[in-house]
Amino acid sequence: MSSLVKLGAWGGNHGGSEHDLTVAPQRLEGFSVRYGKVIDCISFSYLDKDKALHSVGPWGGAGGVSTETITFGPSEYVKEVHGSLGPIGDFTDVVTSLKFVTNHRTIGPFGHGTGTPFVIPVLNNASIVGFFARAGLYLESIGIYVHPF
Repeated sequence: MSSLVKLGAWGGNHGGSEHDLTVAPQRLEGFSVRYGKVIDCISFSYLDKDKALHSVGPWGGAGGVSTETITFGPSEYVKEVHGSLGPIGDFTDVVTSLKFVTNHRTIGPFGHGTGTPFVIPVLNNASIVGFFARAGLYLESIGIYVHPF
């Protein structure tokens, strides 16, 4: 994963399990998010340097009332992730919303967005190509992998 940059994570550390990639991502192909008041889980697919497709997740719990699945176009890439962190039940900090900004569109927000906002922008010569997380009943924290073009 030599040319990758790993940023984050944003969120809490309440238990759950750490989730990370074992094969370096090069291009984010799409994602699925299940949500209600907070982000319950996330899954995604990416291509590695050999153009092999990897599907990851779901990371998180089975709750949530809505699911969205997004596939990116061949020239589309993620350049920002916005979100918020807040409490639910006994958890003091979980991911309460996520929004993705690509070079073509804004996707989301998903979740209610209460709590403290965060923004993860990347420079013009790079894109967000994957994620790592801590998750249990909910998506507790999320971080990103950035790859240069």
